[in-house]
Amino acid sequence: MSKFLKTVTFVGAMSLIAACGDDTGGESADGEENGEDAAANYPEENVTMIVPFSAGGTTDVNARLIEDHWSNHFDTNLVIEYREGAGGEVGFTALGDADADGYTIGNINVPHIYLQPEGRDTDFDLDSFAYTSRLVSDPQLLAVHEDSEFETLDDFMDALEEDPGSQTVGIVGTLTGDHITTLQFMDETGLEVNESPFPGASDVVSNLLGGHIDAMMGNLGDVITEQDSIRVLGIATEERHDWLPDAPTFEEQGVDLVAAIDRGVAFPEGTPDEIVETVQDAIEEISNDPDYEQSMEDAGLPNEFLPGDEWEEQIRDEADDARDLLERFEDEVEEAEEAEEELAD
Repeated sequence: MSKFLKTVTFVGAMSLIAACGDDTGGESADGEENGEDAAANYPEENVTMIVPFSAGGTTDVNARLIEDHWSNHFDTNLVIEYREGAGGEVGFTALGDADADGYTIGNINVPHIYLQPEGRDTDFDLDSFAYTSRLVSDPQLLAVHEDSEFETLDDFMDALEEDPGSQTVGIVGTLTGDHITTLQFMDETGLEVNESPFPGASDVVSNLLGGHIDAMMGNLGDVITEQDSIRVLGIATEERHDWLPDAPTFEEQGVDLVAAIDRGVAFPEGTPDEIVETVQDAIEEISNDPDYEQSMEDAGLPNEFLPGDEWEEQIRDEADDARDLLERFEDEVEEAEEAEEELAD
């Protein structure tokens, strides 16, 4: 190769390296600067919060409490938008598809957000969100109407032993926390119930109180305000809960079942980290506000703040454990989904 060509090749290569270096460095610096600028002026307009379940349920109540305290930290409003359906899937999809500009935040429920992509084709997965804060960890429980013939969990299980599938258990959606806990109950006991999915927790409770279903698998927060009208047969905690000290745990009755639904908030994936952190910091302050803490207790919502990064790690660990159960109850999941579709029609 001539000296001229060697020189041109060397100069061209060095120019290319320098240009790539400039582009990369420029984009990184610009990205950091834009994120910092966005956070410094955030929010400049109202922020939409997507609630993926019907009005009046525990997810909605929690969102409303955050809304009440939002103005103490920001100069704009938090605007609630209901996008319920398919056990939260409609709302989770809308959140994942929203612009990642910090002006759409949404409620996400665990285990719903990993069960649904595991059990069916969805337009979202665990990578669709920028996890911001856990707000609630709400224990699961099995309850009947106060006038029910079932005084104890043994009574309920005896009826299922005698006539499998004879008892209709209301749940919120399919591939949700209520659904997986019901599958766990059937797995641990070897018994079969008839699952009846509804759009939201308020629908399940109203159908139980109206005598349209035999029992419900739901949350402590779903029933705490109705405890004079319902009877808890078993709560899925390791020890009896302070809010329902007379309610026996599943474990003390010989059923190895501990489960809870986590509720929190997230932005769409790609939202600037600085905005996510700004909102997370505000929500942590809200969670420590005595007025908020009292409102949460009055509403029957266990206040369990957790930063987004810690929550995401916990979620991904739980998701790994759920796959086996869904595989073993594939037929039951399909039946529940068919019942959900019929109800929607």
